[in-house]
Amino acid sequence: MARPYARALFQLAQARGAEAAVAEHLGALVKLWNEDAGFQTFIRRPEVAPPIKRQVIERAFPDLDDVTRRFVGVVLEKGRQELLPAIFDEFRRLWDEARGILEAEVTAAEALSDEEHKQLSDALSRATGRLVRLAVKEDRGLIGGVVVRIGDRVLDGSLARRLALLGERLRSGDGGGMAIEH
Repeated sequence: MARPYARALFQLAQARGAEAAVAEHLGALVKLWNEDAGFQTFIRRPEVAPPIKRQVIERAFPDLDDVTRRFVGVVLEKGRQELLPAIFDEFRRLWDEARGILEAEVTAAEALSDEEHKQLSDALSRATGRLVRLAVKEDRGLIGGVVVRIGDRVLDGSLARRLALLGERLRSGDGGGMAIEH
């Protein structure tokens, strides 16, 4: 449901050369939505008229660019404020795509150092031929290594996955080597 809104917003922003402003301002609005339960509750209230909601947003964000201000007004009028975070995510994806940037979700057993982050980003950029931006999260269950998701492609280089594969090979009798008993 958010995709048509995001596409329309992106096309309008692109036509006006306002992609960066829209990304910044809509991002700030979504950040407030995600972090302030009071703001979110107010914007969700059906008994509050959309023009009042719009006024509150304009007071909270006096520097909103025209494209974002009008777009948020339309979203409020249509009662689709719940879609704002998803619209923003899709807008960012479209803008990144237009700039040749891929988003890679990286799950690592522990936080990556700055050097590891740069090396992985550079390696993925070389492999894809596009600039790759990493979104890294931790999962201690991986034991070691990383899992990279770019779109619908998954590269699983985790130690947990390697151990699972080894276990499957050993159970199937294809351990890939000889066992020596003493």
